[in-house]
Amino acid sequence: MVDVPAVLRRFWHPVCASAELDAARRGDGALIGVRVLGEAVVVARTDNGLVALHDRCLHRSTRLSVGWVCGATLQCAYHGWRWDGSGRCVEIPAMPGVPVPSRARVAAYEVQEAYGLVWVRLDPGWPTRIPANPAWDEAEMHIAVGTPYVWPTSAERRVENFVDLSHFPWVHDGTLSTRQAVVPPVPDVHRADGELRFHYDPPVLPPSDGRALIGWSAYRIVMPCTVNIEFDVPGAGRRHLWMTASPLDAADTEVRCYWLMARSDDVDADDGPYMEFQQLVLDEDEPVIVAQHPANIPFEPGAELSVRTDKVSIEYRRWLAEIAATDSADAMARSLAREPSDLVAPVRVGGDEGGA
Repeated sequence: MVDVPAVLRRFWHPVCASAELDAARRGDGALIGVRVLGEAVVVARTDNGLVALHDRCLHRSTRLSVGWVCGATLQCAYHGWRWDGSGRCVEIPAMPGVPVPSRARVAAYEVQEAYGLVWVRLDPGWPTRIPANPAWDEAEMHIAVGTPYVWPTSAERRVENFVDLSHFPWVHDGTLSTRQAVVPPVPDVHRADGELRFHYDPPVLPPSDGRALIGWSAYRIVMPCTVNIEFDVPGAGRRHLWMTASPLDAADTEVRCYWLMARSDDVDADDGPYMEFQQLVLDEDEPVIVAQHPANIPFEPGAELSVRTDKVSIEYRRWLAEIAATDSADAMARSLAREPSDLVAPVRVGGDEGGA
């Protein structure tokens, strides 16, 4: 059995935007309640930096996220119990001078910031890192951050949709492809440093107004929930589309997707038309993806029928199942490590290659 939700606990997931956290001021710091894989988590900025704790005071079960930051601690709004960054209760105001019970401790989670997002990892000790976002630190790139959206689907279904080449002419006819190009290429898929990589050369389409991300593209699936696509758009510059799907519930059937678009050209232009086009693509995808049943990928043999043009999905599922089968940090590290064959550069796939 492939227990994807259990596997996802080993990886880093964004839980909110840094700006979203900073807007939620309580006391001397910022504090917000979030969800990841069914866990209620309170994220806060304290005098000692970022903190992520289980969002429940052990006294009478009030969420700590309705309290406030008090120096280096979080203080419960109900009875004032104070909790430090390790999850230990350090003060019970109603009992001054009395030792705090040793059982007064809540779970503390690893937390970091990157790309304007706050990331949390529920299960420590695994050889995983925050996914790469190649455009973020490129000085020539203009970054446009999209509004996060929540879909009733799994993180892995969302990733598969993002990298599915066969659906373009059917779901995105007239936006990203055409019904005259229903036979997609079968790309050369490689594993490299925890990423599944391939190239795609789209069919020749009528000229667009420059908003569409259509051109030779390099896909990087950062296992298991993040995708970065770098485009070489004819007549324009380089573009990036980056998305990460953060699982919200314990069954991994609801995701909050964080995304951005970056461009090296037209950097002083209004982002509005570019983001409106991406929203159009999302609006085309959403009704199809949320209609998938079950919301999670079924890994049982024969549960879904795959064909050769599903190569990216097949390789993604194979690697996800392999990661799920690892029972130690060393085994996972070996699975995520660069393979010798991946040192060879992928072959560029032509738009007229492949077939059903």
